[in-house]
Amino acid sequence: MSVETWIDEFVRQNPLGTQASRVVRVLNSQPRFASYATARDLADRAGVNISTVTRTAQGLGFSGWSHLQLELRNRYLGSLGASEVLTEHADSAGDPVQSAFQQDADNIALAARTVDVDTVRTVADTIRRSGRTLIIASGSFLAPGIVLAHMASFMGVDITCDGTGGTIRVNQILKLQPGDCLLVVNVWRLPREILAATQLAKDRGVTICVITDQRSTPLASAGDHVVIVPSEGASLFPSMAAALTTAHAIAAEIAAADTEGVRAALAECEDAWHRLDLMADQPMRNRPGQHD
Repeated sequence: MSVETWIDEFVRQNPLGTQASRVVRVLNSQPRFASYATARDLADRAGVNISTVTRTAQGLGFSGWSHLQLELRNRYLGSLGASEVLTEHADSAGDPVQSAFQQDADNIALAARTVDVDTVRTVADTIRRSGRTLIIASGSFLAPGIVLAHMASFMGVDITCDGTGGTIRVNQILKLQPGDCLLVVNVWRLPREILAATQLAKDRGVTICVITDQRSTPLASAGDHVVIVPSEGASLFPSMAAALTTAHAIAAEIAAADTEGVRAALAECEDAWHRLDLMADQPMRNRPGQHD
């Protein structure tokens, strides 16, 4: 769905007044500008005041301009192919390495302002209480899932991350039952297989949790609990920084919810590591003032 079609559908569902319609016309006709504009810039372009921009966002179902802009920007970038995204960032001045660090830092700062913390807590609680949790993703979007699966399993949670797809993924989903959880991580473009696998799990009565960058997608619509994160990268690929931070937040919430149970699981795991001699011995470093 193009940005224009997406906005038109929103307006049909949420009729707006004359002033708000002027804001929408800018969103519709200049999605690239609106994706990066401040509320003041957008208001000036539309010929309205800043409060009208805020009310327009709220009239479309968002809490404010920052949340609407996040959805607009991610949807705009999601409408572009990889080469087009690369072109989109080609005009940006500055060192690419520094730009990557800065973009990730900006994404995490934006996530801190826009992510629904209560939903993150709910996802963590769902995973902690589920009989079994399966995480699915594709490509680089696997990174947050792999990290979360490792950390949560270390704390005694029955959780796995699948990146194989195909028949193996289907077999794993068919093992899920009501009371289990499927966590889906996906930003930018949505692979058909991910959507189909999500729907298969939902049809089986599995609780669906989603980490994505757009709330108005079929994947988000299928989710029982949906966390929206920024995903703009500094080059041709989306950034996983905010999604990874969300994975860390989920793991931290799991640890905080059952400290004694987590301590017992950690002790058992570390004992197994010791028995299997998995970790290399670390040489003792001299303290300040000491010499060999």
